[in-house]
Amino acid sequence: MAYPTFTCAYEKDHNPPLDVEAERWFQQARGLEKVRGIKDWQTIVGLYEKAIAKDHWKAMHNLAGLYRTGWPGQPGVEQDTSKMLDLYERMVKLKVPLGYYDWAVVAEHGRGIMKSDRMASSYIFQAAQLGNPLAQVRIGNYFAFQLPRDKQDARMAEPYFRCAGAQDSPDAIIETAAFYKISKENMPLALFYYQRAASLGSSSGLNNLKGAFEPTPRPIYNFGYQPNSKLHELYAGLLKQLNADQKLRFPNLMKDHPLPPHPKQGFDAEHPDRRPEI
Repeated sequence: MAYPTFTCAYEKDHNPPLDVEAERWFQQARGLEKVRGIKDWQTIVGLYEKAIAKDHWKAMHNLAGLYRTGWPGQPGVEQDTSKMLDLYERMVKLKVPLGYYDWAVVAEHGRGIMKSDRMASSYIFQAAQLGNPLAQVRIGNYFAFQLPRDKQDARMAEPYFRCAGAQDSPDAIIETAAFYKISKENMPLALFYYQRAASLGSSSGLNNLKGAFEPTPRPIYNFGYQPNSKLHELYAGLLKQLNADQKLRFPNLMKDHPLPPHPKQGFDAEHPDRRPEI
């Protein structure tokens, strides 16, 4: 389908506010989900349902995910496509950006409804317009990589990636980094986004940073930087910490360890002397 002109929007500006009590129930449910071993699914579902009664859209998304796959237990969560669809529909009625993205995925794969690429594209674009970063990178990837090679358009893709890359979704930021590395061949900007993802707790971001400065660079991580043992050890150490505790974040990483200029492209292939804004 033909997409209208894209205007950057951030998801946080469109998400409905969350009730304080409902948020407390939601966090309790999340804590119980993270417990190793046997999980108390009955209590988890009950907490999500209490939060949902107060229109807590994050609880809707999480509970719908449980119904999508089902989870074993005594008792577990029974797979229920109808309940999943009801929750996604409720998110859309509340105009939650993530709800539009969830519905697009349902339409794309035909989960409980008839498979429809047209419907999926429509909901993906609506999600992107409301600021959902995963929808934004989906459209960016379509323009940059999924069209026939002679029709691929990095110029059309770039605004979607830049908008997604400015938000706090590590997965979307990783996609943005890959776009700048592969499509634009802008290595310093690619590594900038990998560092941004790393600051938010992305192991993929840290792996790319560690690899970029390895004494013997591997082709997959070759960004054209000079080997740097000190930086390699820094990122290897942070990766080790993250592997031991997945909840770790490094909010001062970009400020405390600004990337060196690229030997050929500077701080940005298009603006070699200008650092990207953190």
